[in-house]
Amino acid sequence: MNSKKFRITAGVLIGFNILGTIVTWAVHLTKPGTSAASAIGGGTQFTGPLFLVAVALVALLMAGSARRWIAVTGTVLVTLFGAGFTVGEVSELFQHNVGMSAAKWDAVLAGAVVGAILGISSAVLGARVLLARRAANRVGRTPTAQVLR
Repeated sequence: MNSKKFRITAGVLIGFNILGTIVTWAVHLTKPGTSAASAIGGGTQFTGPLFLVAVALVALLMAGSARRWIAVTGTVLVTLFGAGFTVGEVSELFQHNVGMSAAKWDAVLAGAVVGAILGISSAVLGARVLLARRAANRVGRTPTAQVLR
């Protein structure tokens, strides 16, 4: 499995969260009474909390590391972010509109669908990268390979 696809998909997911937060606040797609601090700690209607996005960005940079344990740690963290983000986006689809116009709510739901697709794609690709890396390590640990070293 090529980790380049994973890193691109995860980068798009992180970019979606950053851009989504900006757009959400610019066009007022938030519930009435929601503060800017809520975006940092709790996210917006279709984006994750900004502090988790920052952690995912650092983890994505770690996933490209040449050191194996740093790359695996980064890949695991980004995969967990994608999976958690997907759960949040899917749960958003089952919430009721509170204090928004129907058109704004439709935009929130559309953003949630796009986010869920990006999140599940990132999580699945991350899991595939981790499984491929584990399989490659097992091949390298066969008794024949150890004797030849």
